[in-house]
Formats: sequence, C-alpha cells, structure tokens
Amino acid sequence: MSKSILVIDDEPVVVEISKRKLEETGFEVQVAHNGNEAFSALKKKKADLIFLDVQMPDMNGYTFIMEKDRIPEYVNIPIVVLTAYNETEPLFKRHGIKAYLLKPLKLQDLVNKAVEILGRP
Repeated sequence: MSKSILVIDDEPVVVEISKRKLEETGFEVQVAHNGNEAFSALKKKKADLIFLDVQMPDMNGYTFIMEKDRIPEYVNIPIVVLTAYNETEPLFKRHGIKAYLLKPLKLQDLVNKAVEILGRP
C-alpha cells in the first residue's frame, strides 16, 4: 500500500509539479490550496505526511497546524513546512514540525524529505 502525502499550497504551479514529482516516485498524493481544503482532503483520506505552505489565503499554515493538532486522529501526522522565510524555523519547531524546506522548492529535496520521513514507497 502506497504512502499518502497531502500537499497544501495556494500556488497552483507548486501544487501540480510537487504532485507529479511525488507520484512519479510512487507516493499517493492529494492536494489542497488552503487549510480549509486540506481538512476536506484529510476527511476523505488521512495522509501519512503533509507538505504545508505558510502564506495562504483563508487559513494560513500556522493556523492549520493549530487546528490540526486539536483533532486527535491528525495529531501524529508529520508536517514539513514550505516557506520562503528562513526566520520562521524556530516558530514551527516549537510545534513539533518535522522539517522545513525553503522556497523556491527543489523538487528533489521534496522527494528526499518524503523518503526520509516515510521510507521508499
């Protein structure tokens, strides 16, 4: 059974190329463009890993983390934060974030981080 990843980012290009690259590697991928869509996706299929953008409309990444951690079945889903802002690392580390990747993303870094956390699909 393939490991499932949820990619949450408001930039359609980032979502599409990330999805394609992760699927080529063998992961099952769901996508969302904001935190609200992400919760809808998680209700359909619980993810094994979440890649989360910080700056998004409707519900930003930080708010998503706080809301996710209030739902017992989602608490242990690891999150990798995607951000253009290097200085946000300490803030997210306080909330148990596995790692963060700086934007612009290098697709191989995305795949490497997924494999590091979930193992080979």
